[in-house]
Parts: sequence; structure tokens; C-alpha cells
Amino acid sequence: MSDNLAILQAEVEGDAARIAELVKHFEESKDWETQEKVFEMLGRIDHMHRVCIWRIHEVMTELGGQGLVDRLQMDPVIKTLFILYDLLPPESPYAREHQPRDLLPE
Repeated sequence: MSDNLAILQAEVEGDAARIAELVKHFEESKDWETQEKVFEMLGRIDHMHRVCIWRIHEVMTELGGQGLVDRLQMDPVIKTLFILYDLLPPESPYAREHQPRDLLPE
């Protein structure tokens, strides 16, 4: 793994840990109105990113074939992104369970 990739992976892991801390903080908050708005915002950001990432994945598969997608999944940072957006479940590299439109907050 290149030094740059190792740095990027460490940054992603650090960001994930901090996001988990922030989510826990807001989950424990007694300011219900703010809590509700924060989680709505997170849900909408997730949905927007999920739709875009899924579309990028679809276009990559169409234009570059499954070989390109398989190669991208070998990169630990890209693999993390694919796992976060349900393009790869942690235990299997290929199953898709949801479509982005199914995940929009109500």
C-alpha cells in the first residue's frame, strides 16, 4: 500500500470515528427539535450521496465493465465507500440489497 493510500485510509477511519462520536452526542441530546433536524439532515445528505455514488458505480460498470469495478474494490478507501453505500456488504463483495430511492427519509 502506498504511503498516500495509507494516509487516506487513516483519515477516512479517523473521520468515521469522529462521525460516530458526533452521532452519539446528538442521540443523547435532550434538545429534541435540534436532534430531529440533525438526523433529518444526515438522512438527506446520505440519500443524496448514495444516489450519486450508485450512479457512478452503474456508469463505471457500464463503461469499464465488471473488471474495472472489481479492481476499484481492491482499493481499501474505495471499498470502504462501496460498503458504506451498500454497494458491497462487509461479508460479501457483490450483493446489492437496496436501491437509493428506497432509502430516502420519510
